[in-house]
Amino acid sequence: MKISGAQAIVQALDEQGIEVVFGIPGAYSMPLFDALYHHPRIRVITVRHEQAASFMADGYARASGKIAAAILLPGPGVTNAYTGLGEAFADSSPVLLLATQINREFINQDRGLLHELTGQMEILAPVTKFSVRLNEPHASAQAIRDAFQAMRNGRPRPAQIEIPRDVQVETFEPNGSKPPPRAVRERTLPPPTQIETAARQLAASSSPLIFAGGGVISSDASDVLVRIAERLGAPVLTTGMGAGCIPADHPLWCGTAWMATADIRPLAGAADALLAVGTRFNQAMTHDWNIPLPGVTIRIDADPNEIERNLPMQLKLVGDARATLEAIEACLSEWDVDRGGRVERGMHQAQTAFRAALLERVGSSTPWMRALRQTLPRDAIISADMTVFWADMLAAFPVYEPRTMLFPWGYGTLGFGIPEALGAKIACPEKPVIAIVGDGAFLFTGMDLATAIQYKLNVPILIPNNNTYGMIKKQQGEMFDEQYIAVDLVNPDFVELARSFGAYGERIQTPQQLSDALTRALLADKPTVIEFEWGWKFSA
Repeated sequence: MKISGAQAIVQALDEQGIEVVFGIPGAYSMPLFDALYHHPRIRVITVRHEQAASFMADGYARASGKIAAAILLPGPGVTNAYTGLGEAFADSSPVLLLATQINREFINQDRGLLHELTGQMEILAPVTKFSVRLNEPHASAQAIRDAFQAMRNGRPRPAQIEIPRDVQVETFEPNGSKPPPRAVRERTLPPPTQIETAARQLAASSSPLIFAGGGVISSDASDVLVRIAERLGAPVLTTGMGAGCIPADHPLWCGTAWMATADIRPLAGAADALLAVGTRFNQAMTHDWNIPLPGVTIRIDADPNEIERNLPMQLKLVGDARATLEAIEACLSEWDVDRGGRVERGMHQAQTAFRAALLERVGSSTPWMRALRQTLPRDAIISADMTVFWADMLAAFPVYEPRTMLFPWGYGTLGFGIPEALGAKIACPEKPVIAIVGDGAFLFTGMDLATAIQYKLNVPILIPNNNTYGMIKKQQGEMFDEQYIAVDLVNPDFVELARSFGAYGERIQTPQQLSDALTRALLADKPTVIEFEWGWKFSA
């Protein structure tokens, strides 16, 4: 029995574990959507803008560790989604992009077809780690399997399969051939000599510090990282992407490294060994790559291209974070290295001072932070946008579990918060999920409130409103002598706007009211917009 290319693609997606696809049907993707219509398992989520499709797929992946797909039209569909793909690429998140295309004979001919984009695959190259054009329908299963193999191994980043429309409608006879096996993670290890050297150097150190990034979470290595920290008596400083890899109420937790909050240099300077796991050492988390490095520096990363970047390290271990940490832990266990979490005195003082500096930086936001943390359960997922409100609380907000703090760390995208939260809620319907977005950010992607209504996603959306692009206005005030330009906004009534969509809407004034409103919203049967006035006091 013959099947179409579109049917083969959908069947292959199912075989590789895809449960959800995000997108908007159009001229070049209708055969795919028709195949999805007849599929019994894969869920289709219709978005209001293609940017939301890539963000939602990213949020789905960050919250669950599973992969979702975004189906996009060529041309404007791809370019609309580019921002979300860029964020997923920067923050090492696996998103499968099914980029539809005009018929094969016209690709890159610049003939003036609807949605034609010459060089579409090349344009997507900077935001994908794997890319292939599907030229024959019978190659669908292998192409999709190859994309999954790329996303599930090494550094997780987006992959794209370009699918011409005529490939979707062509039919072929499968001839009873077996589908390729499901892609699996192959946990790579550095050479045993490197592992033993790293373990011996750590065992010999008296005041080690662990710098943990998103690679710890993407490799599901949080538990082993905490065990190693306890054995070594090593405080753990996380990057933003690594937040939650050690619970914030663990005695060895330091907080999040971010130059906008507290200076990590005294903490780094107190260490005699640094173990960096799954981190890019990016600019904002290393004070422009200007931190004192101890005599012993060890770096673990799955990406061989990343291992040499940004800060010089003595020992560079290319391998999966979990597998590598487990091998180091086995050495420490064999040698009976176990300090029971006891931290050397000078290192403990530096850790205490850093945590105090984080809390001091929060300042007037402290009551709001406490209201949020006390109201939300430990496993609640927060998807936060680039806002003054959240930036003021970011590094000190206690995060207790992996995959519960979503933020646009790498690309710094405005409009991230709402669609990422919706993707996370679809991935983890049993967990509370909230979005925190400024008034400016809401108007980037807030129309997907309609998506939340359509699919009954009870995601509370918090809007700290200061009627301005607050982070930019703050910087203009500090760096340009309060000469404000192009930052003040005219906004709608967000509460009434929410109600017009069919959502609930509340306006509050105090942290206690926030707690009460959030409690109601988490029990609601649909999304709730909670607006409150908050912001820096700007000059007129």
